[in-house]
Amino acid sequence: MEQMRALITGFPDQMKEAWHIAEQTPLDWNGWTPSSALILGMGGSGISGAIASKMLAGSSSAFIQANSDYTIPAWVGKETLVLVCSYSGNTEETLMALDAAMAKNARIAAITSGGELGKRCDANGWPSVRFPGGQPPRSQFGYAFTSVMHVLHSVGLVPSEMHAAFGDVAAHLSAIQENTIERATALLDLVEGRRIMLYSDAAQEGLIIRWRQQLNENSKTLCNHHVFPEMNHNELVGWESGGEKEVALIIQTPEDHPRTRVRMDVCMEIFRDQGADVVVVEGDGSNEILRFFDLVHLGDWLSLLLAERLGWDPVDIKNIDHLKDELSKVN
Repeated sequence: MEQMRALITGFPDQMKEAWHIAEQTPLDWNGWTPSSALILGMGGSGISGAIASKMLAGSSSAFIQANSDYTIPAWVGKETLVLVCSYSGNTEETLMALDAAMAKNARIAAITSGGELGKRCDANGWPSVRFPGGQPPRSQFGYAFTSVMHVLHSVGLVPSEMHAAFGDVAAHLSAIQENTIERATALLDLVEGRRIMLYSDAAQEGLIIRWRQQLNENSKTLCNHHVFPEMNHNELVGWESGGEKEVALIIQTPEDHPRTRVRMDVCMEIFRDQGADVVVVEGDGSNEILRFFDLVHLGDWLSLLLAERLGWDPVDIKNIDHLKDELSKVN
């Protein structure tokens, strides 16, 4: 448990180092801007792509999509930037998707600590951002997401104002970390022993996926996530069987669509009428980037505190290890 606690406590320092690595890794594309970008990655390595694609949907000049699979879309071609994210550098699905991207003559860049992906970068001269290895991939989100945004900024897909805000994240998280832990502790008392239902505006889906992944891996907890307004057309009906066993955590940001906020208000009353507890979770910060990273850090602390209370080792992933062992037996 101490290993993951130290990693989460050190997240602000990781963000400081991540920003330093980005600044020290110049990427020159000779003025090329892609018409599309595909971000490959699984699990803790893939979540950065899922978040970036949502965060940049309203500002990027190119279509950006995250890809967590063995295969890639048919539209990938020579005007596509394929950004390959694998912390270990050995992720099976990601390397096979990379093979498919190479066959399509896509432009390749990578984010990794080494492994097979690092070797391929060296052999092919692909631009890459490298950061330290040896830790659980999910604990390296600061390095991974900062690097993703750095690469996308280098090809003109991230607004300069947004990119510059990353430089302020470390100091912000350090200044409010004690308060973040207090907020996570308050949430812990509400979620323990309950089925956790995570909700947000569609634009924040990557963030609540991150929360779900952290709760899954760190605290060995099954939970659900869905987004507004889509959940109003399916899952809302399922709440007729909801009740006191559920707790709804609804992440809200100033960037939420106004009509989505109306939908959230109505649905919160429905959830409460069914007997569920409902908690609105908001980020602390003066801009979108600072609030985003505060919410990431809050979810990390919640997952750790829940693991500690339930007696789980947050680093252990024995089911994933078993799966990998079985897969290794099959050609």
